[in-house]
Amino acid sequence: MNMNCHNQMVIAIFLVSILASCAAAPASERYLTADFLTGTDAHEQPVRMREFSKLPGSQTADAEFTGVLKLLGPDQHGASRTIHDPFDIVGRFSPSIGHLPAFDFEFVQREADLVPVQRGVIRTKHPYWEYILQPGHVWKEPADGSWTRAALPFSLQERVANCTHNGMLTWLFDGEGNVSRVAYQVSSETCGYLKLDLWGAIPAVFEAGDVAGADAAIRRLDKHRAARLPVKPIATLAEDYPGVDPTNIGTVNGVKPEDMTVYGMLVDGVHYRSSCATRHGPYPYCDSLPLPSYSTAKSIFAGLALMRMEKRHPGIADQTVSSLVPECSAERWGDVSLVDALDMATGSYRDNGYEVDEDSAPHVEFLEEESHAKRVDFACNHFPRRVDPGTVWVYHTSDTYLLGTALTNYVSKRHDPTVDFYRHVIVEPMWHKLNLSPLLDDTKRTYDDRSQAFAGYGLTYETDDIVRIAHWLNTRNGELNGEPTFDERLFSGALQRNADDRGLVPVYPSLRYNNSVWAFNAAESVGCDEDLWIPFMSGYGGITVAMLPNDTIYYYFSDGYVHRWASAVVESDKIRSLCRSHD
Repeated sequence: MNMNCHNQMVIAIFLVSILASCAAAPASERYLTADFLTGTDAHEQPVRMREFSKLPGSQTADAEFTGVLKLLGPDQHGASRTIHDPFDIVGRFSPSIGHLPAFDFEFVQREADLVPVQRGVIRTKHPYWEYILQPGHVWKEPADGSWTRAALPFSLQERVANCTHNGMLTWLFDGEGNVSRVAYQVSSETCGYLKLDLWGAIPAVFEAGDVAGADAAIRRLDKHRAARLPVKPIATLAEDYPGVDPTNIGTVNGVKPEDMTVYGMLVDGVHYRSSCATRHGPYPYCDSLPLPSYSTAKSIFAGLALMRMEKRHPGIADQTVSSLVPECSAERWGDVSLVDALDMATGSYRDNGYEVDEDSAPHVEFLEEESHAKRVDFACNHFPRRVDPGTVWVYHTSDTYLLGTALTNYVSKRHDPTVDFYRHVIVEPMWHKLNLSPLLDDTKRTYDDRSQAFAGYGLTYETDDIVRIAHWLNTRNGELNGEPTFDERLFSGALQRNADDRGLVPVYPSLRYNNSVWAFNAAESVGCDEDLWIPFMSGYGGITVAMLPNDTIYYYFSDGYVHRWASAVVESDKIRSLCRSHD
């Protein structure tokens, strides 16, 4: 389900409070005990998230978990509680939406690390959910007797869409191939239109044995961990930079605490980050919490792809949509360039009111469509031609889809159809060189032989990924090995480094949109005498990644439909003057 792919400026309803039933055992005791996990008692209520992390006094594991873990009948176990569902998604997909998809995955253990071999978003046969598995840990606790305990972060993400619901798994195992029930719990999400808890305990089997790709999975884990930025709690920002008030970069601009997934600021190589809150306590694996890109992908997938292609193949940005997408007629698309599509200025629309077309029922159906043929037909033909291209900004994710289709066709003709556009243009030359997480190795695609990457949404990040990408663009100018990665003209326009190329006015005079990157004039917020254009990425529901000219990065991921962050700009200005940095 995808109700929209971009920011909407309304405030979501207040969420219910944390369940009183979760406040039970002291910190030194467990609800998910060995007796419970090896027994048959019902898992009646969600538990605190601390149940999925180590207790004081835990010891090194003495059993190994390398092989295949299978859940037996996950569609027959578990419970759910709907918190917010204005479009009756639960009713439409009941009862399957309340249960996990089939689970049959390989794992490799290295000391305390438990690593799923298959990473990223994993397609399933479930009508609504796909899996994301992240690395977890194994350890021993005295109360567990001969058993070893495992905990693994996982997420459920919608088919076709980007809403991400985060949870944990835990189970016991021994050195003889025995395994307990697997307890699971989903207690948070970045999703404005569907909030729910899921929990249960599912019988499982474990098949020990060698795993193909085990060594590669461990090497990838080590490289990625080594590349991550150092993290400090957000509160320590005030200690390191006296006068800065960290509370002003969290929720004071109207983002309610219950709607905030995570927020932070990068300053001088240190990632100051909040906790990852859930309805049942802090998420124990905040470093690896999967975050949906939504329309920030328009900036770092569609935008960077065209900028890189223009650097490597000068002139492609000015080629027409119809010359590369045969489904789009020359009559309507013969004078619309790829840059026009990137700028949301194709000249075709029904209503140029703010996101009226984007939120219309036919466009929502386009966003939910799994077939490339139907998607491209809609994108080419649904909106009538109104004005000359390049003159009027109207937000259409379908325009970004056409750009992705055009670039895919171009790459296929230059190489062959087996060359994947996203991996060839983005992943291998950029993400892998930056040692980003495996979550970014793939993106959402159509469910057909074409497997067309969406380009306008569908990526998944860790917080470290998006912070390092933004820093690489903002401070390191997107260079790799000392060489420019992108076309200078397009890149400087997107990052607001050319006063003669600010882009189109999308909604308010204080905003611009240029080469798929937004910009906000923050001069009034911090008292600059001249314009202070701050480039930023924006995503549906309440996602912002701002690249400030004093070499700080500010971000937040939320789902209350609030897009306001001027107070964070004010706090960043206290660290280093934005006006002087801009000069």
